[in-house]
Amino acid sequence: MNKLFVIIKNYLKLIFRNKVMIIVVPVATVLVVAALANAFHTLLDSAEEVTDFKMGYEMSDSSRYAILENILVDSFNKEGVTAQSYKDSNPEELIQNGEVDVFVNFDKDSYHIYGDDKKEMQTRIVQYVLFNVDKNMEIGLMSSKVDVKTSTIESIKFSEAENYYGIIEIVYFLSLCVVFLSFIFQTERQSHIGIRFRVGNAGSFIRYMSKYISCLIIAILVQVILVSVIVMNFFEVSMGNALVFYGILALTAIAFTAYGLVFFLLFKNMAVSIGLLFMTLWFAGFVGGTFETYMYSVVPETIKRLSPLYYVNRTLVETSVNGSSSMLGSCIGVLLGMTAVCIPLGILITSCKKEV
Repeated sequence: MNKLFVIIKNYLKLIFRNKVMIIVVPVATVLVVAALANAFHTLLDSAEEVTDFKMGYEMSDSSRYAILENILVDSFNKEGVTAQSYKDSNPEELIQNGEVDVFVNFDKDSYHIYGDDKKEMQTRIVQYVLFNVDKNMEIGLMSSKVDVKTSTIESIKFSEAENYYGIIEIVYFLSLCVVFLSFIFQTERQSHIGIRFRVGNAGSFIRYMSKYISCLIIAILVQVILVSVIVMNFFEVSMGNALVFYGILALTAIAFTAYGLVFFLLFKNMAVSIGLLFMTLWFAGFVGGTFETYMYSVVPETIKRLSPLYYVNRTLVETSVNGSSSMLGSCIGVLLGMTAVCIPLGILITSCKKEV
């Protein structure tokens, strides 16, 4: 353990000596939050303003949604959406004439939403409410007794642009925390320090954990503490439950440090390692709400759930807005799962490769 402590101390000195990343990451986080918050400010502000509008619908007698028609109408009415039934109607014509803002055609096993480009917000609200209905139906409609609680059918509570992107970008740049080690990896490979470690009887566990713990310490100091304090004060971001907020950020740092290290250990070329890491995290961010709000994203829910960032983003944003999140358990499970897989994999790669 003394050998591990000495190596970690030396790594931390190297990281602090190379101040570029420590400066770039906080600055980049603040700039990206400002840019995205400004770009999406109108969208998220208009979401708060959209409350009362008209929705037309046509229900097929054979539709599996027919049994829930009254519940659907009542639920939409409670949210300020007037739902009007039509027969043999032309959705496009009704929308063009301004008779309705959105139209939903319920077929036997599916529904089709018609909307206007100028009424995108109303269309998204209808889509979200119907999505919640579908989740209920998966549980109840396939059984002999249908029991759907209307309290679960409610429209989403929106977060302000600064609050949303303030949280989301802290998480995204935290997922890139392994870049703090890029200077160390480059230096070690040029100087063949990995081989010296092996000669000095530093086992694969010590060699791996020294890098992992060093990176984790910097990630928590810089991104979890420093950057979050700057962003929260500068953009007036609400964390909601402080224990959940900092706990999830800490777990995110633990999981993504282990994840990123796998790429750094696998490839000799640092450009390849960083390039592939960015590609996977870009995909995770794209479907997880980093660049487009996950509330309005057209990406299917099944695809979103492939991204660990989606669980983190949704948990923290919902906790910020509502004080709690139904995704908390899934989020913790995903992050612990990533950690449990990536740390042993990293140790295995370290033991197999002479240069790390």
